Amino acid sequence: MIKSEGALAELKGILQDLRFLIQKREIPIRRKQGEPDPETMELSWKEDWNSITGQPGNTLSTTESPSHTRTPPKNMDRNFSCKLCPERLSAVRHFLVKGRKKVLVLHYTGEFQAGKPSYAKTSPQQIFRSPEAEELFDRLVRKQFGFSMREFYYQEYPACLFAPDRSSESDWKRRTENCKEQANETIRQEDIRGIILLGAAATLAFGKDQAAVLLGKTTEFSPGIPMVVLRSPEAILAAEEKRKRTSSDDPGFQEAKKKEIEVKESVLSQLNLFHSLIKDRI
Repeated sequence: MIKSEGALAELKGILQDLRFLIQKREIPIRRKQGEPDPETMELSWKEDWNSITGQPGNTLSTTESPSHTRTPPKNMDRNFSCKLCPERLSAVRHFLVKGRKKVLVLHYTGEFQAGKPSYAKTSPQQIFRSPEAEELFDRLVRKQFGFSMREFYYQEYPACLFAPDRSSESDWKRRTENCKEQANETIRQEDIRGIILLGAAATLAFGKDQAAVLLGKTTEFSPGIPMVVLRSPEAILAAEEKRKRTSSDDPGFQEAKKKEIEVKESVLSQLNLFHSLIKDRI
């Protein structure tokens, strides 16, 4: 039954990718090792059919043209052409949302916990899984930076969907390490000056224990690019929801309220320190 469900989930991902690529009119062409890239091939007519029919006319031939290049895939879709993780189910659609301030927020909306249903974004401008999470993160950013969260860049990390039931911690670490290529490409193209690594993305990149050690600390994503590891807005929402579900008469209410305040104040403090570090660079 588990194998059947996994196969159906994989088939669903393939069909979703196909629909997306058809809509974008970008169907990748596979080639075997040693074959020329079809995207560098050019179809041209030649006025010579003598070798085939003995009569003059037009013949269709293929010629390699190093100078001929196809229009590259849009920046928001380049994860579809990545082949570093062959076990992926599909690439995340709309994996990159551009902003104006030179800060890149790395996060992950894909499912990574075994036994939970898969999740895929539906809108090009969707960032987190829910409007509530986006609203919460917007409030935090506005409070510390003075502008909307939409001013930042957002990128899925990793940029593809995988089967959680068949994934180990080392698998996720390898995938995020591979996906540094996509993150570094955005850093180069958009002149990114700082990285915010959120929740699940940090856990997948470093493992649960190491991510907890790095929480709130400022390190470097790559040389010269400062990075801060923060709780995800979903984690903050979870603390908020726990307090709301607890009656004010319940003995655990004060503890839930205290925990919620601690989480929010911690994130705000960490954002403030990060802002102080990069404010003259963005």
